[in-house]
Amino acid sequence: MTIASIEYKEHELRAYSHQEFALHRDPYAKGPRQFSSVVRIGAIQPNEATARRYAMSFATAHPTTAIDAIDLAMQYGKDIVDGKVQANKL
Repeated sequence: MTIASIEYKEHELRAYSHQEFALHRDPYAKGPRQFSSVVRIGAIQPNEATARRYAMSFATAHPTTAIDAIDLAMQYGKDIVDGKVQANKL
């Protein structure tokens, strides 16, 4: 698993994705591949240990690749830092 990491406005954003299987979490079930992602937002200062994690919720269509899910999670994290989105912590 690759965990992408970037610095954005004095915050460290890390995102990872995982595949969601179709009915009953069966990896052999037929259907499109769908991915979910989580973004972790932490402060860059070493004395601050308040990392927050947020799960991505896809309203329209689920991403079909892990890279797309990570890209969406990073954008979601940037929107949270900018104050554009009010999200609930995990």
